[in-house]
Amino acid sequence: MNNQQAAHAGQAERMAEKAERSESNQTSNGNNLVLSIVLFVVLFVLFAAGLYVMSLFTTVTFVVGLGMCMLALFGTFDLVPRFLT
Repeated sequence: MNNQQAAHAGQAERMAEKAERSESNQTSNGNNLVLSIVLFVVLFVLFAAGLYVMSLFTTVTFVVGLGMCMLALFGTFDLVPRFLT
């Protein structure tokens, strides 16, 4: 390799490193605000309703309310991150 080719190779490496740095510094566009608000409201209401149903003092309603709360938590921490990203 002669000096001119070595200079071009070095310049190409510097440009590639600069491109990698600029790509890694970019942030995402985020999620749809309306969809995020709707999901928050639905999951929060489901969780709160589950707590209310759990407080009705029968074994069946406690189990149903517990299931509602668990479904809301599952949706919040597993399904929403998959759905929004």
